Amino acid sequence: MSDPFSDDTPTEEGQPAPKPTSKSILGERFVPWVEQGFKKGRRREARPMMRVVALLVIILSLAWSAQQPGTMKSALLGSEHPRALLPIGLAAGDVPDWTEENLRMAIDAVQPRARQCLQGWSDMAMNEEGMVVVEVVLTPEGPDEAAIFDQVVPIPAGIQSCLGGALGSLVWPNPSETQSVHFPVVGGRS
Repeated sequence: MSDPFSDDTPTEEGQPAPKPTSKSILGERFVPWVEQGFKKGRRREARPMMRVVALLVIILSLAWSAQQPGTMKSALLGSEHPRALLPIGLAAGDVPDWTEENLRMAIDAVQPRARQCLQGWSDMAMNEEGMVVVEVVLTPEGPDEAAIFDQVVPIPAGIQSCLGGALGSLVWPNPSETQSVHFPVVGGRS
């Protein structure tokens, strides 16, 4: 009885076939591209069907993300916060040093003024934490821009100019490189 796991192929008389004399690494039963993948000093070659499957997965992923561009981004980054730019003025005066205390004092001085601008605006939207968040982008030369987040309806021009004026009503500390400062105007820490 012959061993089913043996590499020997029986001949017609039941005798094992002679071993091949070539210096084949894996034997003659393997196709050449598999054998070449195991040659000394060469990288193993990828299987052609795996390449095709990987290419199909990439194509399908790109097609899906092209049909729903926001879905992929929100799955990776979380929910998006709409950002509306505000006109910001520049106040004259001595520029304080860039320290946490000076920045906190500037935020504390601006919050009540900005909060007054939002009073009576019935379409104002809060974020998930129940806050209205604004942003001031500070550069070494002074405030560069201001924005308000999470407002889904257009912001009236009067409220935009009031918020921009409130945010630009004082001299902000200037950082050595551009910094974005976010803080709540309504809700959060007052």
